[in-house]
Amino acid sequence: MAQRRTDLDALRSFAMLLGIALHASLSFFAFPWPVHDTQGSDLLPLFLVAIHGFRMPLFFLLSGYFTMLVYRRRGLKSLLEQRFTRIFLPLVIAVVTIMPLDMAIGRFAHRTIRPEPAIEEILTGDEAAVRQRLARPGAVASKDAFYGLTPLAWATLDGDPAVVAAVLDAGADVNERDGSGNTPLHVVAYFGRDAAGRVLVERGADVLAKNVAGRLPAAVMALPAEFAAECAPLVGLNTLGVDDVLRGRERLRDILPTGPNAEGTFGGPLDRMTLGWSRALSSEWLRLRVGSWSLHLVDTNVFEHLWFLWFLCWLVVIFAVLAVTGLLPSGRGRAWLVAASYLPQMVMGMSLAGFYGPDTSLGLLPKPHVLGYYACFYFYGVATFAAEGIDTRLGRHWKFLLPAAAVLFVAGLATMNDRLLATILQPAYAWTMALGLIGLFCRLFPYPRPAVAWLADASYWMYLVHVPLVMAAQLLVRQWPLPAEVKFVMILATVTLLLLASYRWCVRYTPIGSLINGPRALPADSQAR
Repeated sequence: MAQRRTDLDALRSFAMLLGIALHASLSFFAFPWPVHDTQGSDLLPLFLVAIHGFRMPLFFLLSGYFTMLVYRRRGLKSLLEQRFTRIFLPLVIAVVTIMPLDMAIGRFAHRTIRPEPAIEEILTGDEAAVRQRLARPGAVASKDAFYGLTPLAWATLDGDPAVVAAVLDAGADVNERDGSGNTPLHVVAYFGRDAAGRVLVERGADVLAKNVAGRLPAAVMALPAEFAAECAPLVGLNTLGVDDVLRGRERLRDILPTGPNAEGTFGGPLDRMTLGWSRALSSEWLRLRVGSWSLHLVDTNVFEHLWFLWFLCWLVVIFAVLAVTGLLPSGRGRAWLVAASYLPQMVMGMSLAGFYGPDTSLGLLPKPHVLGYYACFYFYGVATFAAEGIDTRLGRHWKFLLPAAAVLFVAGLATMNDRLLATILQPAYAWTMALGLIGLFCRLFPYPRPAVAWLADASYWMYLVHVPLVMAAQLLVRQWPLPAEVKFVMILATVTLLLLASYRWCVRYTPIGSLINGPRALPADSQAR
């Protein structure tokens, strides 16, 4: 009987390394990210959503499989000790070391990257300069090069009522729409820009305007204020406090009717449920306050790109409880976990409009629907090992599954604003892609390969520390006159090589390497030297 599944080790590292590729792509399209490149890409956003739709479900499925493997071979005590050492401790260390560095580079990017002159005049509140610029023919309908936003969109993002009035005086359409059907009122409602909102309403803004998901401006006030505040500097705005967002939204409630229901959506019962659930998770009852400091247990970003380690801690605890009570899944009838994953998907999509893939959950308390979604994949992996052991042939129909996943992705992308179809198609894509890749890697890596095993060990370290390097590389190349896709490949290749080198010479045979991967012995020739 085989002792390891090197194919699944390789796939788990592949899923980890895809995260580096995702972050490397974020500077090339409209996304809340500290670095905005001068070159945009229409291809990389598709790459992002395609990977986001299956990567973490696949990772948690494999994690559940290996959790059961360790439990069966070593027992619960050894499993908990290993997970504490290799997951919880690295997470704690990274939170106080890597994440502050992430934030420092992000602040540096915000200070040093200057917006286009037209946008800078709006964001600095230079009303006279705005009026002078917009007096030119066609200027009021122009869009910036990176986000593709109009002067009115930028004015409402910033929220200065005098500048909003100046843009409207220049002839801007008070009910203009972006690609998701959001109007300026949707934007001011999300960021709590109440003074700008009153100007828009006075100038004839449609308070019952629907975006592509059927949501009115009032509906987006149910979305997390923490995320709105966090997004502000990432899109180039000045720092915005959570309390400022909350107070502004409260003042807007007087002028923004909810329409046919209390949630403010024409999106049907599923969207009403989603907005109600979002409002419950963002409740002020879940906020801790000490003087001027506050932390929302669900919405405040604590873990950034390392949230999945925190989720693994929760899932291991749940696993331990089930093991002690004798309720671990046996593997029989595990298909019910596939069906169960559709339930949390029903309330995914806590954004202004349009969504693909699982929600993010970065707080101390995981969002229950996100944890529940990933738990379905995790315990499917647990059940698979329980039923089939180390020699499982999971994913053996990969030649059918991968083409089916491609069809499901295209269909899901085309219908992501239809909540019912999204609930069906998006989990189906995650399952078929995850199982298909398991089968493919079983075919590609049937026998142990030292290089693959080495990369599997390195991938954990690489993902832990990659974000500062990625942002630094993005800052370095952001003004180079090269296609976005070329710069993306350059960033990814350079950062990957640096991370591999750092693991080989600075981590692998050190206490850090022992912490995250267990002890590794130096090769005999190295010891001789």
